[in-house]
Amino acid sequence: MTKHHPRARTTLNESRIALRLAALSLEEKCRLLGGASTWRTHAIARLGIPALKMSDGPNGVRGESLGSHRTPGLSIPTSIVIGASWDLNLAQELGVVLGREARRKSVHVVLAPTVNLHRTPIGGRTFECLSEDPELSAQLAAAIVRGVQSNDVAVTVKHFAGNDTEVERMTVDAQIDDTTLRECYLRPFEATVIDADAWGVMSSYNKLNGAHAANNVELLRHILRDDWGFDGFVVSDWFGAHDTAGSIEAGLDVPMPGPATIYGRHLLAAVQEGRVSEARVDERVETLLRLIERTRADERPASSVEQTVDDPNERAVVRHAAAAGAVLVRNEHSALPLEVGSVQTIAVVGPNARVTRTQGGGSSSLQTIESVSLLDGLTERYGADAIRYRRGVSIDKLAPIIDDDSLRTPDGETGWQVEYYDRDEVQGAPRRVDITSQSALTYFGAAPPGVDPFDFTVVVTGDFVPQVDGVHDVSLVITGMGSLSVQGETIVDDPQGLLPRGREYFGFGSEEQLHGIPMKRGEPVRFVARMRTRAGFSALRIGIRAPEDPHEFDRAVSLAADCDAAIVVVGTNDEWETEGHDRDSIALPGRQDELVARVAAVARRTIVVVNAGAPVAMPWLNDVDAVLIGFFGGMEMGRAIADVLSGERDPGGRLPVVYPRQLSDSPAMRDYAPVNGVQRYTEGEWYGWRGQARAGIEPLIAFGHGLSYGESVWGAPRVAVDASWPRCSVTVPVSCVSARPVTVVVQCYVRKAGDTNPPRLAGWAKRELSPSTSGDMVVEVPWTAFRRWNPARRAWHMAGGEWEVLVAASSVDVRARLNVVIDERESAPSRGSDQPPDQPA
Repeated sequence: MTKHHPRARTTLNESRIALRLAALSLEEKCRLLGGASTWRTHAIARLGIPALKMSDGPNGVRGESLGSHRTPGLSIPTSIVIGASWDLNLAQELGVVLGREARRKSVHVVLAPTVNLHRTPIGGRTFECLSEDPELSAQLAAAIVRGVQSNDVAVTVKHFAGNDTEVERMTVDAQIDDTTLRECYLRPFEATVIDADAWGVMSSYNKLNGAHAANNVELLRHILRDDWGFDGFVVSDWFGAHDTAGSIEAGLDVPMPGPATIYGRHLLAAVQEGRVSEARVDERVETLLRLIERTRADERPASSVEQTVDDPNERAVVRHAAAAGAVLVRNEHSALPLEVGSVQTIAVVGPNARVTRTQGGGSSSLQTIESVSLLDGLTERYGADAIRYRRGVSIDKLAPIIDDDSLRTPDGETGWQVEYYDRDEVQGAPRRVDITSQSALTYFGAAPPGVDPFDFTVVVTGDFVPQVDGVHDVSLVITGMGSLSVQGETIVDDPQGLLPRGREYFGFGSEEQLHGIPMKRGEPVRFVARMRTRAGFSALRIGIRAPEDPHEFDRAVSLAADCDAAIVVVGTNDEWETEGHDRDSIALPGRQDELVARVAAVARRTIVVVNAGAPVAMPWLNDVDAVLIGFFGGMEMGRAIADVLSGERDPGGRLPVVYPRQLSDSPAMRDYAPVNGVQRYTEGEWYGWRGQARAGIEPLIAFGHGLSYGESVWGAPRVAVDASWPRCSVTVPVSCVSARPVTVVVQCYVRKAGDTNPPRLAGWAKRELSPSTSGDMVVEVPWTAFRRWNPARRAWHMAGGEWEVLVAASSVDVRARLNVVIDERESAPSRGSDQPPDQPA
C-alpha cells in the first residue's frame, strides 16, 4: 500500500486573488458569500469567478443529486472502521480515494472528515466519527485530510465543535470547560488544521458555551484563526447559521445552503447600515477566493457531468480497509478462522446477513456502485452448497422500504412511476416522468433536470405484488403535504402538512402513519402517493411489512443445530443509527440477543458477526465461540468479512471505543440529557474508557482490544528521549511465533509518575509480521502527549518531571512500564501540535 502521497498544490495565484477582490462590488461580495443553491456557491461571471460545488461526505462522495437521480459512487468503510484500523497509511489512502471520487463528481469541497468524539456509546453518528480518543482521532483525521487534499479537493473538518450528540442538536448549548475542550474535543480539529493544513472547517449546529458555533467569536476567530493560524474557509452546517453580523464578525465565510438566508442581501444591508464593516466582508471574500485557487475551480466547472467510475484497484483498497478495521474480540478454542473445506455446512442466520448494513443513516449515506452482503460474500467464499440461510428475526424500526421486483409501474416495468409537476399544478401534463427502483424518494435541494428543487409536486404510482397472503403493514413518512391511497382508498390525507413530526429525515419527516391492508399473494395492489415539497428538504417514504412467519425464529435455530458451524449476523441498521437522533439503548433491536443465545445452546460452533456502527451490549459474549465486530464496513464489507472469517485475511482491527456492559456504565450518561437547553460535560476528560477505569467499572470489551489469528512475543522495550523537542520514541522488539501471520498494535499510554488516574493514549505502531519473522516496532510519542492546558494563561504548559510510559496491547493489557524525564516548559497559545514549547521554564 502506498505510504506517501504528494501534497496538493500550495503555490497560489495571490495576484489574481487580489485583483478579483479589488474588482468586486460590495453587492457582489455579499452575494458571493451567500450560497447560490443547496450545494453551490455563486459564480460572478463578469470576473470569471467560478462557483464552488460541495458534497457529503465521510464514507463516500454522494454528488449533488438525491432521490432517483443520484450518481452511484464508491462507498468506503465508515469512519469508526478507519478508527478501528489504527492505520495512518490506510487512512491517507482512503482520503486519496475520496479526493478522486470528488473530482469525478465535479466536487471542489468534500464535507468530511467527521472528527467529533464518542462521548457516549449511543450517539446517532458514532459510526461517522473515528474514535472516543482525542489522539487516535487526531492523527487519523490528519491523514485523511492529507489524502483528500492531495487531489486539489478541499475538506471541511466537522462539526466544530461540541456536536457530540444528536439530542436537540440545532439548539443545545454544550457547556464544556476550557481545559476539557482544548485537551479532548478540539484536539482532532487542531491536528487537521496545524499538522495537515486543512483548507476548510464546518461549524456545528449547537451552541458552545453560550454562543452558536456559526457566530462563536471564541471558537472561529480566537481559537481557529488566531491560535492555530488557520487561513482556510469556514462553512456552516446546513441551516445552522442565524446571525448576519455575529457570523461575519466571528469568521463564518459561507452560510449554507442557498439561497442566502443571512448573507447576500442581508449582509449588504448590514454593511450599508453600519452594523458590519466592509473590511470584515473583504476578509471573508479573500478566504473564499483563496479556496477557489486551492481547488483549481477555474479548471473544474461545477456544472461538469458527474461520473461513476468502478476502479478495481480502489475496490481493493476498500475491501482491505474493511478487513483492517474488523475487530476479533473473542476466539475460544481457535473457532476462527473457519477455513474453506474445514466444514461441510454453515448456517448463516440473523437479520443483517442478507441485508448487511454497510453505512449509517443521514447525510453521509450515498447510492453505492454495489453493496455486497455478508451472505453474498460467504457464498462466494465457501460455495452455495455449503451455505444455508434463515433470517430468524426482523429489526426494521419502520415498515421496510421495498426495492425489488415486487414493484411494478402501470406499464408493467420494474419499479414505480414518478411524475413531477411545477408547484401544485397536477391537472396538466407533468414536467417530467421517471421510474424509481424503490419505494422512497429523497430530495435535499436537488431535483431532476427541469424541475424547481424548491417548489414541485411529485406523484408516485405503481403496483406492489405481495409474496404472501395476509395483512400487510403499509406506512407513510412524508416531509411535505400529501396523501397516500391503496387500491383507490385514501389511507393518509394531509393537504396542509399538519401531521406531527417524528425523528425521521432529520426531524423534518412526519411520524410514521401505519395501516393494515389485507393482500393476497401474487395479486397486484395499486399505490398512489402525492407530495408537495416543503422548503429545500423533501422526502417521501412508503414502507410495506409483510406478515411475519411465526415459525421463522425456530427454523433459524434448527438450521444452526443441523449444520457444522453457525454464523449469526446481528446488528442495527440506518434507522437505528442515523443523523438526527441518538439511540435510546445499547441493546440489539428485536429478539437478536435471544437468537444468539438459542443458537449458542444448540450449535457445534457459534460465530457472531456484529454489524453495528457503535457499541452494543452482548449478554451472550461468554457463551459463544467467536465474536467479530465489522461495524458498517462499506460496499465491499461482505467480501472483506468473509476474507477474515475464512482466514484469507487476519482481523486487523482494535477497538477505537470502549464497549460498556450497560449504558449506565458510561460516565457521560449522568448528564446526557439537556436541562433547559444546556448539556453540561460535567465528567470533563473522564468520559469513555478512562472515566470507567477511574470509577473502577470493568468494561465489556476494553478500548484498544483486538485479537489476531497469529501469536506474537514482545521483547523488552527501550525508550529514547529527544530533550530538545521534547518527545520520545519507544522501541519494542516483536516476533511472530505462529504458523499464521500476526497483526500487532503496540499502544503507548502516558501519565505523570505517581498519578493513579488512567493514562492517556499517546501513540501507537501497527504491523503485520509473517511467520518466524521479527522486527522492531517504534512508537513515536509527540510532545503534545506531555502538555496540559493552562486556562489562566490560555497557553499550553509542559508538565515537567518524571512521566510513566505504559506499553500495552490495549487499555487493560499493559506489557511494560517505562519512565522518562521531561523538562517543564511554557508555550504561547498560538503554538500548535507540530511545534515544541518555547523554552524551559
